[in-house]
Amino acid sequence: MSLRNVLCLVFTLLSSGLATLSAPAQNPVTDTPPVGAVAGVVAQQPTPSATPPGGQAPPSLPVADQRTKRALDELPTTRIGITPGRILRLPLREAILMALRNNQDIEVERANVQIAQQNARGAYGSYDPILQAAVQFQSSTSPTAQTFIGAEGGAFKRKQLQFTPTLVQSLPTGGNYSITFTNGRETNNAGSAGLSPQYFSTLDFRFTQPLFRNFRSSVNERQVKVSRKQLTISDAQFRQRVLTTIAAVQSAYWDLVFAIRNLNIQRDAVELADISLAVTRRQVEVGTSAPINVVENESELENRKNAAITALQQITTAENQLKQLILGDPQADEWQAAIEPTDDVDFTPVELDVQQALASAIRNRPELEQIRLQQELNDIERLFAENQRKPQVDVFTALTLSGLAGTSRLESIPGAPVFINPRFIGSYGTALNNLFSFDFPTYTVGANISFTFRNRTANAVVGRTLATGRQLKAQERNLQQSIQVEVRNGLQAVASARQRVEATRAARIAAETQLRGEQQRYAAGLSTTFLILDRQNRLSIARGNEIQALTDYNKAVAQLQRTLGTSLTANGIEIAQPDQNP
Repeated sequence: MSLRNVLCLVFTLLSSGLATLSAPAQNPVTDTPPVGAVAGVVAQQPTPSATPPGGQAPPSLPVADQRTKRALDELPTTRIGITPGRILRLPLREAILMALRNNQDIEVERANVQIAQQNARGAYGSYDPILQAAVQFQSSTSPTAQTFIGAEGGAFKRKQLQFTPTLVQSLPTGGNYSITFTNGRETNNAGSAGLSPQYFSTLDFRFTQPLFRNFRSSVNERQVKVSRKQLTISDAQFRQRVLTTIAAVQSAYWDLVFAIRNLNIQRDAVELADISLAVTRRQVEVGTSAPINVVENESELENRKNAAITALQQITTAENQLKQLILGDPQADEWQAAIEPTDDVDFTPVELDVQQALASAIRNRPELEQIRLQQELNDIERLFAENQRKPQVDVFTALTLSGLAGTSRLESIPGAPVFINPRFIGSYGTALNNLFSFDFPTYTVGANISFTFRNRTANAVVGRTLATGRQLKAQERNLQQSIQVEVRNGLQAVASARQRVEATRAARIAAETQLRGEQQRYAAGLSTTFLILDRQNRLSIARGNEIQALTDYNKAVAQLQRTLGTSLTANGIEIAQPDQNP
């Protein structure tokens, strides 16, 4: 039987009792006026459900007299900063998505991931080819006393224009290459110069590759590996923040649901006290109750009004806590709206084996992943330091091609012998033909060897990374143990909350039965106003305890999901992996 059904029954009894008491009584009762029964939920705030836990939809509340509900009308109905009539109906999943989109802590972690992604992309920049170019023009006039040069007036004049592009690139193997293409044009007034103007060009290929130190473990390669690990760490930190935020939103959401339901319970208690006061006053008027009972009812009514006012303030506190998590703009219009949670506290038993829960937490917790990634970062530093202890042996090879062409000055002197090969007579194009004919190559092969005695710097880095590795292992074991404690505590919290739900539900049913029995005793003249009010208070407390237990159960489930690292999958949320490609 629902609470309001009980109320209807009791008021039926009260009505018949009042009719009897209005007539001359053979055995008058002077201190036991009948009062109202348990009222249903009278919602001032929007609420997802007005049905008491375990009950059916109640009928309309009967009215004792014209004073009924006057106390409810005296209660405040507005809240600071909330526009009357503005309601934001909000499911739990939508609240979570709003937090992931708007929460400032999430935005900070999202920016950290983007920064790490750009750092990883920038690390690959050390392998980008670099094209350089140099252009130079030089004009010089030098005194000369050498007659064979043939410079007129003792002055040697020379003009030179040179253009040199160069392409260089570092390689992931630790090596590098360069290609230099030199082009020049020169004129001079020396009589001994065979070609003027003269075009010359050279193409130089050079390649260097370490064989020991820095082989596939150069500073550039180390930085690339480090930046990629840091990107993965940032992603794990982001997912950790997401799990924490989801749990916080769930907790705030259920707190708001409880606050709204608690206000309904407190307003219901006010309505009951007001009904009891009205009935008692009528009994005093007909002489069947002592006036002191009116004072007792009035005192109880004021106490319940105070509890209802406090419950209204708790709604504001819980609502603002939720808004802080889900609204990113302090000027957002939603701050002026009252949130109406559309998801009600439910009771879905969670059955999970301890070993399964531990395995899930070890597999999914981002904190453990961060420790493992830090170990991998430390391994990168250790391998690099061990590589730096090796001797440096860099082999290199070079190939230089040359080309030459120009206009012969000797042909302009009558009778002078011609000593210039005809293949060099021509313009810049002739110089390029001579260059790519591969007839004038220069080959170079060699090695650079370097060895650091003792090499204390690299040895110290190796020792430090080994100590750091042991430290990280200890931290991992400690974190695993802490997670195990969290899992066990979380499972126990869910189990205890479930047992509390069952216990408080039974207590609420018992309180309903006790109040109904007390009212029946009162109708028979065997109870007092004090006992009726006490039973009403006990029932209000029992109803509040049941809602609190249901709220705590849902919050415990949310915290268990965070502990197991399953909050994302449990709420149907997927996070895209960051792009690690350069």
